[in-house]
Amino acid sequence: MSSPMRIAIDARCLTGAYTGDRTYWLGLVRGLCALEHEHEILLYTHAPITDPLLPSDDRLKQRVIPAHNLRWWSWKLFPDAANADGADVAHVQYTVPARLRMPVVATVHDISFRLMPHCFPLKHRLLLNLTVPPSMRRAARVITVSESSRRDILRVYRLPEQKVVAIPNAADERMQPVEYATAEQTLRQHYGLEMPFVLMVGVLQPRKNLPLAVQAFAQAVLPGNLPHRLVIVGKAGWGVEELQKALVRWKVRERTILTGYVPDEHLPAFYSAADALMYPSLYEGFGLPPLEAMQCGCPVLASDISVMREVVGEAGMLLSPNDPVVWTQALHTVLTNEWVRQQMRQRGFRQAARFSWKESARRTLEVYEALISR
Repeated sequence: MSSPMRIAIDARCLTGAYTGDRTYWLGLVRGLCALEHEHEILLYTHAPITDPLLPSDDRLKQRVIPAHNLRWWSWKLFPDAANADGADVAHVQYTVPARLRMPVVATVHDISFRLMPHCFPLKHRLLLNLTVPPSMRRAARVITVSESSRRDILRVYRLPEQKVVAIPNAADERMQPVEYATAEQTLRQHYGLEMPFVLMVGVLQPRKNLPLAVQAFAQAVLPGNLPHRLVIVGKAGWGVEELQKALVRWKVRERTILTGYVPDEHLPAFYSAADALMYPSLYEGFGLPPLEAMQCGCPVLASDISVMREVVGEAGMLLSPNDPVVWTQALHTVLTNEWVRQQMRQRGFRQAARFSWKESARRTLEVYEALISR
């Protein structure tokens, strides 16, 4: 085992709402605490972390540095505190503060802002293109969450191959199957939902390809008058107007429930009660909802893009994100054939078991230790 070191983590994501970024950092911290080592993990935030899921561990310490301006916090207050604490390595997300005096690991989930610029508001896109590329060059190592994303980063930014490491995400351990009757009761009580339904999960934004999903749903259920509703879970993002137009155009607005943001503790009920998850995204760095769905026993229909071949593999149906006809046919098959759904559930359980936060944390810890031992 290497000598004990101090690991400084920008943990601001752990103070906010349940998002993919928060899932990543919580999973990583919990995974690090599940490993045997003597390293100290310092979590730097601008506000206290109140999450009950944060482990109680003597190796884990919070450093709260209040600030109203988070950019100032990121570029000045956090690095100054980490330097003063004698941190041996720092781990941040996307942007690397120049003031940090130790090796820095940067997690870059994906570069969709570069590859799919039309899916981002102009201001957001400009900021990411201005800050992320120099941060990746400044970092000692870049961690990304799939081999697909790693290939994109290496191809676009020409970084040395050994600098970029792919370490996959995992689903939260709370994402477990819920008995159907219990899930149904939870969803009726909290959201007024009626069964059966088709599920979509994720921030509502253009790269999620929502209009195609709406068209496929309408053409799969309306001709045969199937009883299914479409349940869309996720906060409204930029460009949500196209979704609203599609719901009207395909005459399924009355069949569709937009829940908005849903806390993590309710997601297993959604996944467990749904007849299928549709995930027709045009681009992802990883794509956590399909993995969560499989871990809960929900059949998955996802885009046939490189990252979904990694995450879903042969456990689900991978379909062209540009062909609503194949989505319609596949969805109709899944909704009307219990045997198909059962086979997909079993394959999904096996595929999801390949991903673990403890294993991903172990590989991340190896990255830290390698930087210190150089």
